[in-house]
Amino acid sequence: MPPKIGIYLCHCYGEISKIVDLEKLSQQAGKWKGVTASIHHPALCSADGLELMAEDVRQGRVDRLVIGACSPGVHQDTFLRLVRQLGLQEHLLERCNLREQCAKAHHDQPALATVKARNLLKMAVGRIRPAESFEPVTSSTTRSVLVVGGGIAGLTAAENLARAGVNVTLVEKSPYLGGKVAQLYRYYPRFCSPRCGLEVLVGRLLATGRVTVHTLTEVIDVRGNTGNFTVELLKRPRCVKDTCTGCGACIEVCPVEVPYSPSLPIGKRRAIEGPGPFPYPLIYAIDRQLCRGKSCGRCAEVCPAEAIDLDQEESRINIEVDAIILATGWEPYDAIRLNNYGYGRLPGVITSVEMECMARPDGPTGGQLIRPYDKRSVRRVAFIQCAGSRDKQHLAYCSGVCCAATLKQINYVHTMDPDVDVFVFYMDIRTPGNLEELYRRAREEHGAVFIRGNPYAVEWDSVKEELIVTGEDTLSGSQVAVRVDLVVLAVGMVPGTVPAFDRLERDTTGFVTGHLPCSPMEVRRAGIFVAGCAQEPMDVSTSVKSALAAAAECLATVQNQPTVFPPVVERHKCDRCGRCVEECPYGALSFGADGYPSVNPLACRGCGICQGGCPLRCIYLPGFSSREVAGLIEAVDTGSMGEQPCVLAFLCANDAYRALDRAGVQGVSYGANILTVRVPCAGAVNVGWINDALLNGIDGVLVAGCRTTECHFGRGTSLAESRINNLRDTLKSMLVEPQRVQVLNAGIEDGHSLVAAIKRFVQQLQKLGPNPFKE
Repeated sequence: MPPKIGIYLCHCYGEISKIVDLEKLSQQAGKWKGVTASIHHPALCSADGLELMAEDVRQGRVDRLVIGACSPGVHQDTFLRLVRQLGLQEHLLERCNLREQCAKAHHDQPALATVKARNLLKMAVGRIRPAESFEPVTSSTTRSVLVVGGGIAGLTAAENLARAGVNVTLVEKSPYLGGKVAQLYRYYPRFCSPRCGLEVLVGRLLATGRVTVHTLTEVIDVRGNTGNFTVELLKRPRCVKDTCTGCGACIEVCPVEVPYSPSLPIGKRRAIEGPGPFPYPLIYAIDRQLCRGKSCGRCAEVCPAEAIDLDQEESRINIEVDAIILATGWEPYDAIRLNNYGYGRLPGVITSVEMECMARPDGPTGGQLIRPYDKRSVRRVAFIQCAGSRDKQHLAYCSGVCCAATLKQINYVHTMDPDVDVFVFYMDIRTPGNLEELYRRAREEHGAVFIRGNPYAVEWDSVKEELIVTGEDTLSGSQVAVRVDLVVLAVGMVPGTVPAFDRLERDTTGFVTGHLPCSPMEVRRAGIFVAGCAQEPMDVSTSVKSALAAAAECLATVQNQPTVFPPVVERHKCDRCGRCVEECPYGALSFGADGYPSVNPLACRGCGICQGGCPLRCIYLPGFSSREVAGLIEAVDTGSMGEQPCVLAFLCANDAYRALDRAGVQGVSYGANILTVRVPCAGAVNVGWINDALLNGIDGVLVAGCRTTECHFGRGTSLAESRINNLRDTLKSMLVEPQRVQVLNAGIEDGHSLVAAIKRFVQQLQKLGPNPFKE
């Protein structure tokens, strides 16, 4: 059945019709092939305008729409809602930008604006005429998610997903849940116990009945993508069965004792450990690296529940999930690397994490502020901020939480013994928002002395058995030497161990990043989300917020999906080269059982990078088939520009196209010879299109995308640049100047600079002269 195209031109209450001769244009368009209706109207977005188009569709006069009006980004929901209500597929609606990039951009040249409007309209008709209907794909999921990490972020994400009806598998590499938060003595700023919040959280999580917990478990392999991940888990032996009652008889007889840490020799731990500060699961665990095994066996002899099983072995578990949340947490920076501070070498030098353990009643010192090397009372404490942080030799970044953590620990010290003198060596104190109150309290109520400047060194006076912290007070310019009993290093946060997934991008500091700020919770591999300190250094409150955001994004993915139109693969043309599979930034493409590329609609983000890279042009998004793009290009009247070179500009929808819109709105003029095509990403532009455009006599082709480092689809812009660089060599062999093709980068606010770059390109084309293929 031949297409029935309806062309509808909007006056936009005069904004378009005062510049563009819509009456004339409508009459001309009505004679074009396949056009069965050509109407101009004062306001197509009005109720009357929408009803006009709807009635034509209902009466069978048209089966696809070309709307010449405002930019496609304006009233997008209005017109999409219309076609959906009429039962038309979305790609059977073509928006033609006659306002921002025509009437406004060429307001001082109405005749040329009308010529450009005619070209843009012909391009839209040429594109939509061969458009086909596709079978929509409706995706469904099993509503199952893997959460990696049992700290505060992982628990929060798991609990919220489970309450939303999602089945969650929660894995934690250590024997117990709670993560670093379980090791804290108090939260700030309320100074309440973390154990209270954790117990409430885990209680709600378990009450859902939708969470399976695996401790001592790590992810070792992930296959598949959104909606069908297969994950292999490695579960290490606990050597204690679920029948354990937590009586503690095993610990009493265990002969193995090792220091809690090199800097806390008074704290001892054994080869079998109890649940610690947060008891879930309430089952003891044996450290196989410390345990003497059956050669000892005392724990098994005294266990009344016969729960000790020293023969347990590691096992592997395969699970299938729709999505994954990484909440792998953080680790403190290795203070041993800070040689000038003597950690691990000098007595009494500890980290802020170990200070939390000392403050806890169940910690190595029983909650007493004593010198860990001789158990005498501490009279003077020095806190050293930014220990290794903001230092290119160690951590170049600020962890953002260390200042508040130290101010909280000053409160610990004051509570334990108000007479202890406290000194804080700092570069800058960073306490945003209400945390400033902690800073005020430390100075005014607890009498802490703040010395601006990082110390040169920490030394040990063996005669007086004291630590000496030396440095410069940069505010007074004087040298200082403070004698103390305890030095606390506020070390920064580094990312915890993250499973080695494909397409898992990290920033320069090693943290896992999403696309900041557009989609900060989802990593480049679709269906994998990141939460908490796996993403960046955070305090507890921010980690919880991050986990809630990750859970919300994840929930949207695992819900049963609406009907979608993923890329189409023309198998009769495909040679199965695999470039689309390799270049897809989201892992949405894989080889099916028949050896051809298969699209996972849950993972696809519609960037079109697959179509841009296909050498045979056999994969495309709806609206970008070879016939549709060819129709668009062939519709261009290259002789209508007079002496001006004809330029076809493929602009990324997110930034470059909007930047040119903004330029038009601001009255920034450029040549009416610039004909724009809106594409989802610069990486969606196939070099075959450029080649076709030049062969059809178009004088120059522009591809404008986001800045390389800001591409919304990761590397779309860089891929476009690489492909076009390769095309230039081909053009030389065709005796076509490679300067006729150019790639530009533009942010959404770069309208002025984009126009300036376009004008320079036009000047370059004028010097080259007409395209040799121009008739």
